Amino acid sequence: MTMLMFSSCYKKDNWSEPDARVYGNIIDSYTKKPLLTSQNDWSIRIWERSWKESTPINQNIPVKQDGSYNNNKLFAGSYDMLPVGGAFWPFVDTAKGVTYTKGGAQQDFTVTPYLQVVDLTATVTGTNLTLTCRIKAPKRTGLPNLVEVKPFISLTSFVGESNYINIAEYNDKRIQINKSWVDENGDVETSKLYTIGPLPVKSGYTYNVRVGANVNDTYKKYNYSEIKQVIVP
Repeated sequence: MTMLMFSSCYKKDNWSEPDARVYGNIIDSYTKKPLLTSQNDWSIRIWERSWKESTPINQNIPVKQDGSYNNNKLFAGSYDMLPVGGAFWPFVDTAKGVTYTKGGAQQDFTVTPYLQVVDLTATVTGTNLTLTCRIKAPKRTGLPNLVEVKPFISLTSFVGESNYINIAEYNDKRIQINKSWVDENGDVETSKLYTIGPLPVKSGYTYNVRVGANVNDTYKKYNYSEIKQVIVP
């Protein structure tokens, strides 16, 4: 019997794994604090500019719920950067020529949210939860129409459009507006009080809750209230 032996040759890849890092915070221009958002709901878009010979392909770095972002698996080089897809006015300057190194480059951005969701209260009566809040629009000229005010409820610390209990009993309680700010509230900065509920909850459970409000722009993402923890006896 004749046995045929096959062998293969390979060339070792001498390229190192990418280990450059970029990180930072998205700052709310009103509060001067990191923007309240939902986990991985929108992103920082980056374009590598180190190579002039070809058109750069963009990548996206997701923004975390606490308004921060971080990626330590990038190739070292020069990048342009821009927050995209979030619930904020689009006049944000592109950060150009940010140098990524293994030691890390911090790049913060300041954005102006379309809306603020304030004065959140969460009240439990028996096994029913009621939420109240107001929304603010400090900048109203050119503001897209309001879409809705919606409750977000989660059993984890992550709560928002990317992680919530998606059931009719909660979704049907959203307040649909679909009109301009002025038609809904008049030319004032702060809205009337919105009440959402009652929402059914279970005894012995701990919930994390917040309220989001959005406008009819390209992305229809939400501006959020703070998160409150609700313990149901």
